[in-house]
Amino acid sequence: MRPANVLVTGASGFIGVHLVDRLLSEGNRVTVLARSSSALPKEWHDRVNIIACDDFSERGLRLLLRAPVETVFHLAAYGVRPNYRDIDEMIAINVALPAALVRLCAEWGARMVMAGTFSEYRSPSNRDLLTEDSPLEQGKLYGSSKAAGGLMASAIANGSGTRFRLLRLFKVYGAGEASHRLLPALVTGLAKRERVAISAGTQVLDFVYIDDVIEAMLRADTHCRDKGGIATWNVATGRAHSVREFAESVATAMNADPSLLGFGAIDMRKDDEPWLVGSPDRFRSELGWQPSIGLEEGIRAAVATLCRA
Repeated sequence: MRPANVLVTGASGFIGVHLVDRLLSEGNRVTVLARSSSALPKEWHDRVNIIACDDFSERGLRLLLRAPVETVFHLAAYGVRPNYRDIDEMIAINVALPAALVRLCAEWGARMVMAGTFSEYRSPSNRDLLTEDSPLEQGKLYGSSKAAGGLMASAIANGSGTRFRLLRLFKVYGAGEASHRLLPALVTGLAKRERVAISAGTQVLDFVYIDDVIEAMLRADTHCRDKGGIATWNVATGRAHSVREFAESVATAMNADPSLLGFGAIDMRKDDEPWLVGSPDRFRSELGWQPSIGLEEGIRAAVATLCRA
């Protein structure tokens, strides 16, 4: 297959770095749209077209972006960190930016794959798997804004005939996560044989390894190219694991004393939910995708990479 012209937003983030690396490895021509303050991998600078942007309004984008672009992978988001709760910024990045990008795709004849999140779903009243038709979050800023952005982008794409896929990613993990997140915090502390303060770990989530997520995104793009239309899919395993199980698996992979895991040493966050596990059935039936890497295997691979760094 010939190389594609690809635009990636959010390329400096955990998932974005892995996506760009995969796109480059397959010979694609990649442009990244990033804030001027973003730290991008040095090895990209002679392989990637970098567009610095600090005005993500539609007007600002039009001043910087030009066709030809075949695919836009939209990963940029605001509010992943719990203390990032500026409402104006959240609306601008999570709602207005995807809407503007879809409008540009309509003009360019391009397609768009957008990264959503499991946080878009309202916490279920029982332990049913969340499907793409489950009720969406209405009471929390980050989840509500991401849900609104996905709905708006889908509606604009539908009205303009733009090919569009929204992927609601569940709990993605792997090497390269920000240092404040669970996996790197555990590895850093356990490597020093220090006690790691974490919550009680009772939250039950759907952990998806980064390589499986990138494969899902690329398959979604191919489906979007070949089949057209719009679709929303969960990228999930359908398997429930508690944060406690995850932490204990990290300790096992590192041959660390499990007593170093300080469960209950810090409070649960306000945004923590007791159960958020997704159904992968629709994505599996339409694309044949299913996660290939189980939790223990994924943790071992991530720990090995982090310990070499």
